Amino acid sequence: MTDEVRLHFDRADSCLAEADVLFQGRWYAAAVARAYYAMFHAATAALLHRDIRRRSHKGLISAFGQFLVKPGHVEAGLHKSFAEAFDLRQHSDYQPLVDLTENQANEVLARATKFVAACKGLVS
Repeated sequence: MTDEVRLHFDRADSCLAEADVLFQGRWYAAAVARAYYAMFHAATAALLHRDIRRRSHKGLISAFGQFLVKPGHVEAGLHKSFAEAFDLRQHSDYQPLVDLTENQANEVLARATKFVAACKGLVS
């Protein structure tokens, strides 16, 4: 594992911890944002491990599907969770009337934890 890959996984772990603290504080939109970024960093690390780089969030999500889901390295549900977390983060960050619920945030955090673990499994 390269230093860059390891640093992205370290960042993913930090984002998960931050998401948990925010969730406990009932800041659900912020918790979802940090959970999404945990997924973002884990996906970046898994793709970098295969020497695949993308410049945009949507490009990264697409590459995750193309290079990790389609060949069967990870289950398709992880790709769906990643894309849905991105959409929720986008809506809650940029649409002031969007109010995420405790249940929504809890689900995203659970999926993010599973996602990060799956990505780590790809490089071990």
